[in-house]
Amino acid sequence: FVLVGTSHAGNVGAAARAMRVMGFTDLVLVAPRTPGLHREAEALARASNALDVLDGVREVATLGEALAGITTVCATAMTPRDFGPPTFAPRERLPALAADGERVAFVFGGERHGMRNEDVYRCHLCLSIPTDPAYGSLNLAQAVQLVAYEWRQALGGFAVEP
Repeated sequence: FVLVGTSHAGNVGAAARAMRVMGFTDLVLVAPRTPGLHREAEALARASNALDVLDGVREVATLGEALAGITTVCATAMTPRDFGPPTFAPRERLPALAADGERVAFVFGGERHGMRNEDVYRCHLCLSIPTDPAYGSLNLAQAVQLVAYEWRQALGGFAVEP
């Protein structure tokens, strides 16, 4: 999970919690507004015991550094682009990626403006979470939660405890 240009420590902490509850721990911050954003008090508080995710955060300067070794890069964007990768709902495409055993990265843009076009164009496909067309703006951590859930389901999910 790659967060580009993140500006709110609370969203980083909440994203870490969202990832951890789905069994994921690899979080990369690309050029966050403030270096060390993941160590701020609000991030720690919102992580709610997902401190292992925050402890393992890699902070890098460029998206290229974050994507080293990745075979499939998924942009997450609310707004379709005229040019760039094809757009799918997560449920439409993630099961095939899981079956192929791809090394996948999910890239999320900053809170204020989402993903920049040049970052979307670097990706192989774009995931768009189906929302009410009149109001499709998700909080960054909510988007991470939904994609993490869909990816976990594509990988086989977790059993529900009776």
